[in-house]
Amino acid sequence: MLELADKESPHLFENNLAIMLTSCLQLESLSLKIRGFGVEVDACAFQSIIFFLPSTIKSLKLQPVLERDAFFLIRRIGRNLMETVQPPILTSSYYSSFNLRSLSLVLDVITDELLITITASLPFLVELDLEDRPNTEPLARLDLTSSGLQSLGSCHHLTGLSLTRCRHNHQGTFKRVNDMGMFLLSEGCKGLESVRLGGFSKVSDAGFAAILLSCHSLKKFEVRSASFLSDLAFHDLTGVPCALVEVRLLWCRLITSETVKKLASSRNLEVLDLGGCKSIADTCLRSISCLRKLTALNLTGADITDSGLSILAQGNLPIMNLCLRGCKRVTDKGISHLLCVGGTISQSLTTLDLGYMPGISDDGILTIAAAGIGIIDLCVRSCFYVTDASVEALARKQPDQEKSKQLRRLDLCNCIGLSVDSLRWVKRPSFRGLHWLGIGQTRLASKGNPVITEIHNERPWLTFCLDGCEIGCHDGWQFHESGFI
Repeated sequence: MLELADKESPHLFENNLAIMLTSCLQLESLSLKIRGFGVEVDACAFQSIIFFLPSTIKSLKLQPVLERDAFFLIRRIGRNLMETVQPPILTSSYYSSFNLRSLSLVLDVITDELLITITASLPFLVELDLEDRPNTEPLARLDLTSSGLQSLGSCHHLTGLSLTRCRHNHQGTFKRVNDMGMFLLSEGCKGLESVRLGGFSKVSDAGFAAILLSCHSLKKFEVRSASFLSDLAFHDLTGVPCALVEVRLLWCRLITSETVKKLASSRNLEVLDLGGCKSIADTCLRSISCLRKLTALNLTGADITDSGLSILAQGNLPIMNLCLRGCKRVTDKGISHLLCVGGTISQSLTTLDLGYMPGISDDGILTIAAAGIGIIDLCVRSCFYVTDASVEALARKQPDQEKSKQLRRLDLCNCIGLSVDSLRWVKRPSFRGLHWLGIGQTRLASKGNPVITEIHNERPWLTFCLDGCEIGCHDGWQFHESGFI
């Protein structure tokens, strides 16, 4: 995988990219992100990539790509594929066969014509991941409709589908896709094992339920920002074979605890992400506590309390990743309930997000440090009552832990109670395993701070994030220089 940033000539960049690709004769998987030239130039950077792609490519991910260039790319690959099936009398050395099975594109817009071209040119596709980021509302003839979804039925080998409209550039959704589009998709693609849908604001319970009920092999189901998705979509879930392993319902305001109780019937569930579903309450936590295979739980913004965490702690949940971000009714007492009763979760937890929680203070962090649990990633961003005492407690605890269980990433962004003096606890020998420290929007965030420079000289592998990125700067677009971001 390559993530490329460049401010040189776009033509020079394209030439260097071509040389690299023509030298990788056995490449099977290629993921390319490009930035640095400007939006339009970045999106045009892949115009000529098809001429240099090794024919061994099976998985291709490109970001960003203009829709018009995607047409050219897909048709060229499809043309090569057809020549493999029905070889012409004369073929040049260029037209070697492609065996593309997975395609992922981030585009300016997803249209019916694009989907139809993909299904016609790449009939053996197994995974398709398309995301668009339109700057304005697409015209009716240049948008995705139910007809486009229907065309996906031609890809008989398709097992993974992701269609999302990002809202970063424009607060838009797929307004021309309704329940009928989902009915057609569910009938044509019954072999789907993974479905990810984002921005389908006109689809109701009936449309989403059609996918759940028709795709009997479905293991992963994700829906984002669905205004009309409610508990009714999951009402009949207990009456059908359910192989669900991962369920993500993000920012679906009508989802309540009743949906969680229905999902709990899937005993194989490993990931449950309910981020932004604010009507989730304590009443469903007992059902969650019965999921013996659950390893990741996201309750961002949920209406749960300390009592609910006590119920969660009493179950045999092997949760490794727990997000309680924005749970305003959870306090330090809830953290104590969660970690100090000796339940399974206190032994398995490695990632904990307590960001934006007004009820968390030094007492909660001291509980974490004293519990002796193997937290690797800890986020307490925008916890205003976290002070230097928390940093000291975490620093003092680290030497007693095994290397594999040391804190690797710590997010203190916007913890306004911290003073510059807390940086002394980041020096050796404390935090021996720390690789990333987020201190944006705090008194610590100064590139000219001599203490930060001293620490960086001691630990060149430690990255200080001064810009408020999420933990680990996982979006991959920040610029790293001398240990700072």
